[in-house]
Amino acid sequence: MKAKNINKPYFIISLLIVLSLFILIFCLSHENGEESTETSGWFTNLINFILPFSVSENIVRTLAHYSEFACLAFFMTNLFVSCKNKLCPVPSCAISFFYAITDEIHQIFVPGRACQAEDLLVDLSGIISGIIVYAVIYLIITKLYKHFTTNKTEL
Repeated sequence: MKAKNINKPYFIISLLIVLSLFILIFCLSHENGEESTETSGWFTNLINFILPFSVSENIVRTLAHYSEFACLAFFMTNLFVSCKNKLCPVPSCAISFFYAITDEIHQIFVPGRACQAEDLLVDLSGIISGIIVYAVIYLIITKLYKHFTTNKTEL
């Protein structure tokens, strides 16, 4: 059985991005309660400085959970595309959600932090959104590529 041709630089870069996101999420979850409050407070102050309205720290924390797992799922999907050359949303979702679960369990052992089901739901919504955004971009690019490669004699 012949192995698929893998674009190695694309795969390696995709893998490095996913691993970097794993590390970033782990490091943010490993901050104790006081450090985590300080980090989210800093971002809340920055956002409130930029926006013409006030945003609560709770909203910033929720958006942080959502966005970090949306990014993870987006790049996890990209990693599968880099080695399978097709969309694989189910394994991308499963691995990303498994990491979200381990992330919440990890927080049980961090002083001042807790495992919260609400955070898992926010993480899951970010994961689904990240995969949908990637899939839409992938499908648009694929259709454009097919259109321009099949109609290049008309150009």
